[in-house]
Amino acid sequence: MVRKYFIFFILILGVGLSNLTAQFVYENRVYSPLIKTVMLHKMGDVLSTPILILNKNERLQLEFDELREDTRRYEYTLIHCNSDWTKSELEYNQYLEGFEIQPIENYENSFNTVQRYVHYSQTIPSKDMSLIKSGNYIIKVFTEGNEDHVILTRRMYVMEDCSDIELEIKPSSIASLLKTHQEVNVRVKGKNGKFFPNPEQFMKTIIMQNNNDNNAQILKLRGMSGDRIDYSFDNSNQFDGGNEFRFFDFTSLRLRTQYIAKYDFFENHNQVYLLEERLKNKLPYTYDKDLNGNFYVRNEYDDNSAITSDYAWIHFTYPVPMTLEGSYHIIGQMNDWHVNSQNQMQFIDGKYRLSMYLKQGYYNYHIAFKHGGEKSYSTIQTEGSFSQTNNVYTVLVYYRDFADNYDRIVGTYTLEYNR
Repeated sequence: MVRKYFIFFILILGVGLSNLTAQFVYENRVYSPLIKTVMLHKMGDVLSTPILILNKNERLQLEFDELREDTRRYEYTLIHCNSDWTKSELEYNQYLEGFEIQPIENYENSFNTVQRYVHYSQTIPSKDMSLIKSGNYIIKVFTEGNEDHVILTRRMYVMEDCSDIELEIKPSSIASLLKTHQEVNVRVKGKNGKFFPNPEQFMKTIIMQNNNDNNAQILKLRGMSGDRIDYSFDNSNQFDGGNEFRFFDFTSLRLRTQYIAKYDFFENHNQVYLLEERLKNKLPYTYDKDLNGNFYVRNEYDDNSAITSDYAWIHFTYPVPMTLEGSYHIIGQMNDWHVNSQNQMQFIDGKYRLSMYLKQGYYNYHIAFKHGGEKSYSTIQTEGSFSQTNNVYTVLVYYRDFADNYDRIVGTYTLEYNR
């Protein structure tokens, strides 16, 4: 009996130690149902990837709404992360100069909207904070004075401008994938005499499609030619081409655009009904200029769209038979590409349906299918996959040698294919 209790104690202790050593992976997340329309982008470019060049006096703009009339006081801090988005070993005074915690300085109430909200915005870094290390960063926004009451987190990148990156995108070289996949070949070279020794040991190169963290892949090193590091011709550089994004435009709540069936107003909310969706994987590829899954806020009445754009319930309908194998979801940059209960379509009256509460603007999205029990999802079953699809790819090159205790970003590059 004593031996059984001892074994039980060891098992419990083992579980406890495992939980203590497990590291939290930071993501783009919203933790409050009242927080909507979170955007992080370069100043003046709402469709840009949130990347800063170290020591270049660049700024990002963080924006979000809270669906209430009274203002709340929020603060934020920056957390330095490893390449896998776990917290790095650096203390804040090793990667920041200035105050560790900063207030959200700018907020305005919505004007002439049915849905009342407060719009918050903040430039990052601020005048009282400067970044002194490259790498991955998390912006953590929380209630003033209570760092544990987090309302949202956002990923951002800070790079050292010390490498030249070449990016080649083309239909797959693998015969069986030629019509459905895109191949991305990457070559990295130090800039201005900079050299990166032992890349197979110290370098990690990651590529993502359409700023979607869920499809990010770590490339495998092929070899070196002089001081050029080559990542190419390997299965890790093959991406589903996917299809051009579905879209809808409700910058106006009066004029019907291409995919709007009708507008309505009831239960004190604007209602927007989209035309029924199509099963696009049965259709041939057609080029359509899109935002590669992104969105922007705008309305027809006022240039100050941040506070004059209203909210509406957007109603999606997907007329396919019910399946017990998995679930359908509406995904895009508007919901950080996450698949969850908030964007899961429900089978009602013989069709899959979903209503999402969104701010006036122009939106791209895909319909994704998630097999039951699996964490990942696919759009091939719903959207199809074509090697000629327009996509944007972003490469991130990390480097950490024996002298470093953190993952530096030594270069980034973004290229759009088939525009």
